[in-house]
Amino acid sequence: MMNFIRQRLRFGMWVVIIFFVGGLFALGGKSIGPTWLARILPASALVKVPSWAREAGIVMRVGNYNVKTDEYKRTMENIMSLARIRYKDNLDQMNMDFGQQTEDSIIQYALLLQEADRYGIYVGKADIDKGIKEFPQWVPVEIESRVMPYGYYSYAKIQGGVFNPNLYKYYLSSKGKITPEEFSKEVENGLRIARLKNMLNESALATDLEIQQEYAKRNEKAKIKSIEFRYIDSVNEVTVDETELNAFFQENILDYKVGDKVNIRFIKIDPRMFEAGIDITARQIENYYKVHKDEDYYQPEKVKAQHIYVKTDAKTSAEDKAKAKAHAEKILEEAKKPGVEFSPALAEKFNEEPFEVEHQDLGSFERGRMVKPFEDAVFAMSDGEISDVIETQFGYHITRVESRSPETTKTLEEVGGEIMLKLREEDTLVEAKEMAEDIKYTVLSEDSLQAAIDTNPELNLKIQETGFFAKNEQIPNIGPAYLYRDLVDKAFEMKKDAISEPLEIKLYGDRVDGHFIFKVIDKQAGGLPELDDVRPRVVNNFRNEKAKELAMEEAKKVMTARDPAEDLDKLAEKNSLKVSESDFFALSTSGYISAKPTSINSKTIMPKAFSMDIGEIAGPFDGRNGAYIIQLVEREEPDYKKLEGEVTKKSLRDQIVRQKRQKIYGGWYQKVKEAAVITSFFPTTS
Repeated sequence: MMNFIRQRLRFGMWVVIIFFVGGLFALGGKSIGPTWLARILPASALVKVPSWAREAGIVMRVGNYNVKTDEYKRTMENIMSLARIRYKDNLDQMNMDFGQQTEDSIIQYALLLQEADRYGIYVGKADIDKGIKEFPQWVPVEIESRVMPYGYYSYAKIQGGVFNPNLYKYYLSSKGKITPEEFSKEVENGLRIARLKNMLNESALATDLEIQQEYAKRNEKAKIKSIEFRYIDSVNEVTVDETELNAFFQENILDYKVGDKVNIRFIKIDPRMFEAGIDITARQIENYYKVHKDEDYYQPEKVKAQHIYVKTDAKTSAEDKAKAKAHAEKILEEAKKPGVEFSPALAEKFNEEPFEVEHQDLGSFERGRMVKPFEDAVFAMSDGEISDVIETQFGYHITRVESRSPETTKTLEEVGGEIMLKLREEDTLVEAKEMAEDIKYTVLSEDSLQAAIDTNPELNLKIQETGFFAKNEQIPNIGPAYLYRDLVDKAFEMKKDAISEPLEIKLYGDRVDGHFIFKVIDKQAGGLPELDDVRPRVVNNFRNEKAKELAMEEAKKVMTARDPAEDLDKLAEKNSLKVSESDFFALSTSGYISAKPTSINSKTIMPKAFSMDIGEIAGPFDGRNGAYIIQLVEREEPDYKKLEGEVTKKSLRDQIVRQKRQKIYGGWYQKVKEAAVITSFFPTTS
């Protein structure tokens, strides 16, 4: 009965909305539209119509979670920044789809929060405060793209370790592009997600039998000999028959599907154009320094140190902790002997069962970066001093302080040049933005990009054309599509012959690349191409596939003609072929086997080698570079005595549990995602 009433109420609500909106249109005519509706209708109503959702700044809806434009952009910027840190100069070669990564990240985040709601998982203010202070040490992977992983709370400590809320707000804004309130909410959500995952993973255990099987898999080794029939050697034997080529193309036509493309002409107003005309006075530099001295130029006291520690954790018994501490005392005694170097070699000397001992160079760090007992001890030490044994939640530490640097504030003389460049850059951004607005009116009133050049000859502007490009391709004369996503989205949204408003493009670290005004010259609809449109690619792929077939046929002939009494060396000699011999290798998922003179990359050969008898010959098998016939030469059994050590067993147990957790979580999340209603409101090609 109640469900019936709810359905009637919902129906009635929509009737009221339809008549209300219809009446407004009837009364207001063209002045009433989606922008106005976005201000009065609830989000649950707006997402029913994609254009309304876009006007309200909603780009996606995941279950009952609305994704706003700002959230989407911030997430993408963080993903791009993390990728740049991870891949550095190799980023452009990674061909990463940042748009898809952003969508996947937001979907996962939204679904996990809704599942946390369903399971009633919440956190209190004390947990949130602690999470803020310890950020990003505890952060689950799902939060990494939400907030850049910096220690904002630690950064906000000034002289004497006092927390400065203004400095905290500054670092969140400049490094995290987020407000303290938003950061607090992200920490809260991150903690909820972490608890949800912990709950899901409680059932992951590793038995002794599983540990033994995993140890055997990792430590049993094999050695093989092989004959390679290289694909590349057969390419020149391939004859391209037009009928066969067409059949190959039709069979694989989806591999050549072409996306929508657009061609634009553009003007770029680069802030650097205005550098020469900007003068920064000494008074401006001095005023800036006074305002930002405590935030930008204060250097807290720092210590440079290294440590050797005996690992323990929360599960270590009191008896074992006592043994670990006694072992650390032995290391300390050795470390203080004359002529003994405090180094990884010293840690290695004492890294014996059942203890796990490690050396780390900690570099330079300030207060608030290390756990309290460790920090208190280290900051009370002198240069070159070796500490007594320090107990923390991670184990027992012996630390050597290399050097100390006192807290200091850089002087105006030291940073004056840096400030001048910063102020000049800020002024160029203002000049560029104002000029872009002036040019906009000229271009739109004349309906011509050329008008901007004619009226501003001193800027040396030029009109450039990109040629046709797809959404995820390199944009000719501009750059990678993932860096210019706003420009790409706008270009594909606009109609042919339309001219854009100035579009400010920011790259890494909020660096403004320029203001773009562009005209859509032409559009090409995507779809399945004709053979002649992609002929070079098809011919190349066809020849490679045929070469694989020829190499495999040749290998089969050699194998068929083999005398059962022949070993691989005799078989190779009879057929004028070369034999490669591998190093010992363990089973792995990569399939790579190091061998001389020719290594092998085959996920078929590697597991096969561990199921063969010594002396057995098998094949041919496919590999990345050729077809192969192999012979098992030797097998090395695992040394199970090494498994008796607690460190080895614990390491394997942890890895097995981690793999099980990933499998449990992955399967669970896939089901959650499949059951979810996910809607995208991104505009399609006009």
